[in-house]
Amino acid sequence: MEDKFSKERAGKLLDATLLRYCETMNLIDDTSVCDSMFEHLLAGDLDREIICPKLDEVTPKDKQEAFDIARRYGYLCFYDGNVDFWGDSVEGYNPSVPSELIARVILSNYNFLIELAYEKGEEAVSELVNFAPSYMSSGSSVVDYLRNTFGNDDILKEVLSITSKEEGMYRDTTPRIKTTLYTYPSGVLYLDNDGIFMPTSKEHLFREIADLVFDSSIEKMETLSDVAESFGDGLFENVIRDVHLKYLDAEKEAKFSK
Repeated sequence: MEDKFSKERAGKLLDATLLRYCETMNLIDDTSVCDSMFEHLLAGDLDREIICPKLDEVTPKDKQEAFDIARRYGYLCFYDGNVDFWGDSVEGYNPSVPSELIARVILSNYNFLIELAYEKGEEAVSELVNFAPSYMSSGSSVVDYLRNTFGNDDILKEVLSITSKEEGMYRDTTPRIKTTLYTYPSGVLYLDNDGIFMPTSKEHLFREIADLVFDSSIEKMETLSDVAESFGDGLFENVIRDVHLKYLDAEKEAKFSK
């Protein structure tokens, strides 16, 4: 998933890498240039060249803090958390795709981390670690998977911030439960009202679950951990999936009825 500055961002970083570190790479091999770029990116050597328009007007201190946080979690932009596997880090792409195209998406994902760090803080960024050991990193990277699954960066940032809080319905939620929620996000973690996205409320989600399983006691529970425990992990995932599918069906019907 790219943003409108993806091409410009990649071009600037690749040019800076070639200019500064050409003696350490094979200039005939495009992958060698990207190897060097990503290595120096995560080392902080290319911070000044990163294009992140949302941080253009912030203080140098706040900007550097966001960059530092993103760097600590930058491995989440790579397949299996390993920068050496950057060629496998974009969903639907493979190493036969031109290196610069892959780099553009990865750098867009890295830009997402920077924005998330600045807008929501390290607590929200660290929420992504819950998904690193899961299948979310088995086909691309955690960040790439989630940005594609949500399709809207702003609501993904908001949801990451909400589910990372120590209070509220998501408190004490295990990584396994969170992985289930983030696998089926629409109708579960957020609602889409004609392009206006909003996080789901506890009342809405618990009512949807209660209606689905014909058990009104669900609505009186405090947290999703309580709900999950009442079902058991396997059944809970099925219920969340069904809430998600029911929501998608309702969206389709609403579109056809217009």
